[in-house]
Amino acid sequence: MKKDNYLIDYEHVKNSSITDFLEIVSKAEGKRLNELKVQDLTYQNGKEIWPGEGVYIFRNNREIVYVGKARSMSFTERVPKHFDFRHFAWFNRLLELICTKTLGLEWNDENAKKASSYAFKNLNLVLINFKDRDRINRIERLLRASTESLNKFKNLKVKNFNIKLDDY
Repeated sequence: MKKDNYLIDYEHVKNSSITDFLEIVSKAEGKRLNELKVQDLTYQNGKEIWPGEGVYIFRNNREIVYVGKARSMSFTERVPKHFDFRHFAWFNRLLELICTKTLGLEWNDENAKKASSYAFKNLNLVLINFKDRDRINRIERLLRASTESLNKFKNLKVKNFNIKLDDY
């Protein structure tokens, strides 16, 4: 049986340089969204994802499309909310960005459904699980600042990629 490669344990990478961490993230295969089950947000290969909080990344092949965080709720609670295709829904920013930036469509219910279909056909999910909740915001910020994600921070730049991840 093939093992899923979509979970990174922050404890195993926190002493890596930012450059090495970004390489680890790019090499993680990710879980295809059209194959994702709720169980995959709670267990990986039969082992529980504890505490199930951290940073999540939606990718199209190796390109990071969206970076988010599950800090006040678990991956199990947070990730599915991105796929609510009611355009007025609260937590579906991924679909809005796919709709407007990737597909070039107006943001409404019908086009949100197209964005949802696109996401399920094209994206993979990578999870970064944290035991220390205090690092989640910093690492989400780092990823949004150092990649070309649709929700990239425009004015925040990472200046030193050689520092240890846990020192960022």
